Amino acid sequence: MKLPVLQVKELLEGGGFKWIDHLATTNIEPEFIDDTSKTVVLITESDFQPGHYANATFKFMLVGCEIQIFYKKNVDFDIASAEIELQRFFIANGWQVEISREHDYDPDTGQLTKTIYIDKQEPILERRN
Repeated sequence: MKLPVLQVKELLEGGGFKWIDHLATTNIEPEFIDDTSKTVVLITESDFQPGHYANATFKFMLVGCEIQIFYKKNVDFDIASAEIELQRFFIANGWQVEISREHDYDPDTGQLTKTIYIDKQEPILERRN
């Protein structure tokens, strides 16, 4: 199983979201931290725990990601429509939107931000010897 952040990054890379200028996992690269001319999406792990115990073991991992969106200062698209499309995309691809936080402004850059939490149950395939 791939780490959740890599699963989500690959999913978004193939999703055709033209309004996303850069995808980052775990940390935003230094060259994008103060660049307010790009919409940057930061994907970090928010959950990775065993679930559904049976026969003295667990049967799946509950995996989750925090999706932080840092919108470019001169947005040229409808933010609400983009977020609805993004959340529906996650649901259509097996993820559940657990929390969709209110919009806020980043105190350092003044960019409008949005945070969304998604998760899913990832089955564990039993190994056979």
